[in-house]
Amino acid sequence: MLEIDRAYVVIGLLWAVVGMLLGLYMGIAEDNKLLTVHVAMMTSGFVMLALYGMVYRLWPALMRSPLAPAQFWITVVGVAALIVGSYFLVTTGSVPLAALGSVLMIVGGALMAWLFITRGHEAA
Repeated sequence: MLEIDRAYVVIGLLWAVVGMLLGLYMGIAEDNKLLTVHVAMMTSGFVMLALYGMVYRLWPALMRSPLAPAQFWITVVGVAALIVGSYFLVTTGSVPLAALGSVLMIVGGALMAWLFITRGHEAA
């Protein structure tokens, strides 16, 4: 069975390392062209995923919902699409993948809110 809380934190930490490496590269190269990608990695990739992992850890009843795996995969795919899409947006001006990632992130956030509202009060 998927440990959603741990998986969120692990993936978030991986995005943090990649985002920090990109930030280091931008600083060394004195080139901020990929700043949007860096911000997407650090906020959507690291902060949001780690936060969701902590919410699942603190309220384990959320993981028992049949919606929890869907919320996880929609959000993780949405983050990846948003980050890759932000790269295409910056380098080619292409918007669709970033837009799709944004929509998936919104759906994932709405599902997390629904899970918390409906199951957050249940005992562990």
